[in-house]
Amino acid sequence: MKRFAMKDYGPAREVLTEIDALSREVDETHVRVKIVAFGVNPYDISLRQGKMSSFRSLKFPYVLGNDGTGIVTEVGTQVNHLAVGDRVIVHAVGGTYGEELVIPGKKAAKKSPAISWAEAAGAVTPWLTTYNLVTHLLGDKIGETILVQGASGAVGSLLVRLLKYQRKTVFATASKKNEEMVRTFGADEFAAYDQEDVGELFKNQADTVIDATKGSRTAESGLKAMKPAGNYVVLNDLPQDQSKPGNYLHFTPSKDYSDLEALEAFNHLYEEADLQITIAKKYPFTLESVIEAHEALEDHPTAGKFIVEREEA
Repeated sequence: MKRFAMKDYGPAREVLTEIDALSREVDETHVRVKIVAFGVNPYDISLRQGKMSSFRSLKFPYVLGNDGTGIVTEVGTQVNHLAVGDRVIVHAVGGTYGEELVIPGKKAAKKSPAISWAEAAGAVTPWLTTYNLVTHLLGDKIGETILVQGASGAVGSLLVRLLKYQRKTVFATASKKNEEMVRTFGADEFAAYDQEDVGELFKNQADTVIDATKGSRTAESGLKAMKPAGNYVVLNDLPQDQSKPGNYLHFTPSKDYSDLEALEAFNHLYEEADLQITIAKKYPFTLESVIEAHEALEDHPTAGKFIVEREEA
């Protein structure tokens, strides 16, 4: 079985390699999935670079990848919601960079026929973040007016679409070059953070501010936009200045959140809420593709997901 692994920490071309791995057995709670496509995420880059080695140790060779989609080829006796032949979306702790994956049944959900392989593979982590942040972290506390900072990114774009489906008033920010794309998501107001003073434009108007930018770089403007006693949510670092009254929240994945619940919600809402995933580039199923995708993600890429997909799909 072909898999793409990292043999050490370091540059993509030096440490990513192709290995021939043995198939794992499937117990009563697991399923075997033939991987058709997998997403390459910024998290994978950080792992490869060793930025998380102080708190997450890896045993080499290590197969990266949390997001994937494929076809079920074997089902454990205690897994009742899937059958052999089902097309599924999967969320794994690791290992989607390969031809096959064995995962707990609760980590896989049927894929709607309306969703392409590439979109399904690209949606997993961004959607889990979006759904759990809105549904579980905030819930009824979210309010009616929400500012999404970084609306051109994978999480930001899904946030805008989901919140508009929920009939919220959504303000969105991104760079000027991405304005046309972000407006197609349905935002009520758009501001280009590289040309406008977003904080002044939306000053004290947002019940909730969600900073979905890389590195939480919009804290100053977001704090201005948040209503007093509003919610300020980040995916990365909370602002140092928390003098303005508010509910400051850092979103992180939690074992209390059900992957199956979130992935089934994506299937149900994909068409109704127009949860389309922007694909920046699709690559063939080769080691060189994985290396190129890693290098592209490190080089300030255009908005969208990087997907490796098998031709035989």
